[in-house]
Amino acid sequence: MSFCSFSREFNENTYTSVENQFIVKYLPNADGFAVKVYLYGLYLCQNADSDFTVLSMAEVLKAPKEKIEEAFAFWEDYDLVEILSREPFAVSYLPVRSAVGRPKKIRYEQYADFNKELQRKMQGVGKFVSYNDSIKYMHFLEENNIQPQAFLLIAEYCINKQGESVSPSYIFNKAKKFIRNGWVTYEQVERELGNYNAHESDLAAVFSALALYKKPDESDYALYEKWTEAGFSRAAVLEAAKHLKRGNMSGLDMLLSELAEKGKLSPEEIGGYLAERDMLASLTFRIGRKLGVKVSNPAPYIDEYTEKWYTCGYDEASLADIAIFCLRSERNSFSAMNELIGQMFAGGVVSPDSVAEYLKAKNDELKLFTRIQSYCGNLRKSPANLSLVETWRSWNFSDRMILEAAKRSAGSANPIPYMNKILSDWKHSGVTEPERIPEKPEAPKGTAAGYANAAVEAVNAKADRERYYARLREQAQSAAEKYLAKAKANPRFSEISSELSRMEIRLAKAEIFEPDSLPALLAQKDALTKERREILDGMGIPESRLVPQYRCKKCSDTGFLPDGTACDCYRPGSGEDGKAIISVG
Repeated sequence: MSFCSFSREFNENTYTSVENQFIVKYLPNADGFAVKVYLYGLYLCQNADSDFTVLSMAEVLKAPKEKIEEAFAFWEDYDLVEILSREPFAVSYLPVRSAVGRPKKIRYEQYADFNKELQRKMQGVGKFVSYNDSIKYMHFLEENNIQPQAFLLIAEYCINKQGESVSPSYIFNKAKKFIRNGWVTYEQVERELGNYNAHESDLAAVFSALALYKKPDESDYALYEKWTEAGFSRAAVLEAAKHLKRGNMSGLDMLLSELAEKGKLSPEEIGGYLAERDMLASLTFRIGRKLGVKVSNPAPYIDEYTEKWYTCGYDEASLADIAIFCLRSERNSFSAMNELIGQMFAGGVVSPDSVAEYLKAKNDELKLFTRIQSYCGNLRKSPANLSLVETWRSWNFSDRMILEAAKRSAGSANPIPYMNKILSDWKHSGVTEPERIPEKPEAPKGTAAGYANAAVEAVNAKADRERYYARLREQAQSAAEKYLAKAKANPRFSEISSELSRMEIRLAKAEIFEPDSLPALLAQKDALTKERREILDGMGIPESRLVPQYRCKKCSDTGFLPDGTACDCYRPGSGEDGKAIISVG
């Protein structure tokens, strides 16, 4: 604050300037209180201190705070003030000469009956139309082509709907929608509001079915009108609403759109369709549990799978049994089950009896395959592998013969091809009983008891070598990862490692674009590398252990050199536990 200032007495003898344009253009069309608020606010702009608030003005003018704020809102419509904040309330005065708002010359006397009737309707719910609000209503009528009596009908409808919470903006919005549709006469508005009232009891019944506890609004009426235009009767809408139970209007609209698309319009059609859909949803959840698949929304599964299966003639019990078989045979997905059902349907396996017979045969094959696994290891229960059991049985081999082939294939890298080879040889030799299997000299370990040819043995040997080298690489990489994880537990080590990675990019750019900066960057890199090495020394970790230490430095435990030739370590005598690794040049 300046050291020199006017005294209070001096200020009281000065003047508050009012622009003449305000007096000529705006003052005649405003009520006395609005003018009083404007002038006192203008006085405060020039004389009041910072502690003066809208509550202070309310005390001086002996009026409610809300009435003063309403008056400022009135002047804001004419661009004479700008309300900067509602809480705390703050106003900025604008120059009258640059105001864009233009007060209209309204013949108030022509709206006298309108104002009296509107006031009467509002007082019916304990509301009072203020002077400023009446100005807004009259301006609305002046600016829009709607009859005053038609507007009063709309206002009455809004008052009945909103009660004491009704506001001018709500009434204006409702009226604007009528105007956009061309309903501006008393007769037109009365007819449309009659349609609203006619549907009021319908919507009350719909809300009751949906367990909604609110009054219908305009959007609800619009939706109901849409449904009736689509061909749904009140009974049909209620049938759909009862199905949703605790739903909402948007959910009901989606359901009715689906029903219209399906051509289900009558209550009977809707009831039957929704009952079947509920059954399919329940069935879908049940199948999902049998398959071990979590089903959150059944709709896509119904559309793609369940409805099709049901249409093909499969009953609920049969589908549940098929799902259990799919889980046991590692086909635990809807798509895999669909593939199996497609095969069954193509073969005419549809009735409950035929499905039961089919699944009995398939479960017997599955049990036999499980016994094969006990000899040959954990083989996949893939459709291809399981289908071989059916093929072997079609060759007239008993389970004893198939299991004998499994015993002789145990230990091989690929037991199933071995079993195929053995059983094929027996089939062509006419061997159908275990007692008639010819004696063969004992074959080296890893072959199928003398029944595998050289090509199969070569494939098996190659697989053994690849597994051997894969184990070596995995051991080296696993050890390096453990050391690196231990080092990265040190925050500074991780920070330096990241910085060195970024440094490589900076060095590459500097080499091309800024050669002069290279020495400084290289010195920085050396310093970081040295600090990184010191951290590792302090942790007792050799830097070399951060990368895989392969047993063979030449081929990095792959068995082959970069040019594709076999490495020295691929030669006989260099295998695991002293076993020979045979070269495959």
